Amino acid sequence: SMMANWVGSAYVYRDRKGDPNGRVPIDPVPAEQQRNALRFVIDNSFMDEAYGITPELLRHTTNDKWFDNYGFREAMQDSTLPIHDQIMGVQASALTMLMNPQTLQRVFDLELYVPSDQDALTVAELMNTVRDAAWSELGNDPSRQYTERQPMVSSFRRNLQREHLARLIDLSMGTSTLNAAAMPVKTLAVAQLRDLHQKIDSRMKNASSLDAYTAAHFGEVRTRIEKALDAAYIYNADQIGGGMMSFPFFMQPEAGRE
Repeated sequence: SMMANWVGSAYVYRDRKGDPNGRVPIDPVPAEQQRNALRFVIDNSFMDEAYGITPELLRHTTNDKWFDNYGFREAMQDSTLPIHDQIMGVQASALTMLMNPQTLQRVFDLELYVPSDQDALTVAELMNTVRDAAWSELGNDPSRQYTERQPMVSSFRRNLQREHLARLIDLSMGTSTLNAAAMPVKTLAVAQLRDLHQKIDSRMKNASSLDAYTAAHFGEVRTRIEKALDAAYIYNADQIGGGMMSFPFFMQPEAGRE
């Protein structure tokens, strides 16, 4: 939660005009520093290795069964740790911090705070970095044979990919925000959905090498993307033709208000 706040952020100074060594009021966080923070979040939430989960560790992880004021709740819980739910919660939180509309809007706006001949973190780079990290298995060797015990995409990573897909679909609808960044974010999300569909469709042509878990996962993802792209096209066509966009400008909601 601390590192994700550096993405799309700026230093705010209250120096007065004429102060010695006065600083500008708004100074975007350097692009490389934002990238380091982004990489830290990804490395410590997306990757299975970050959690150090082993069978030996899980066999020693449980809760006490004390029927007192402090342990009654634990006494009613299952003795086995719901490890998938807990890790998915961390991954979902990380994705929300990186891909929520407010963060994407700040990154989009801050692109203009940096001269075009200087380095800056862009919305496209942010979304591409998250996408590539979440779906890195699509670049694995297609000739390798996978099994249910050694799947191509682990159970933790399948949950991560479903969470990422849900956010892409939401952004592709352009309904999560009314600010001016909504359209570029929407078009980037649609482009990423199409790219993922193409890569998954290509990988499914050699589905015999996939484990049952990954094959079923990819099949579901491919269907969801197809339905989402159709729905986004119909929804946005309705908005342009006779929906909210058809009202006079002075009747439009103020930008950023919900």
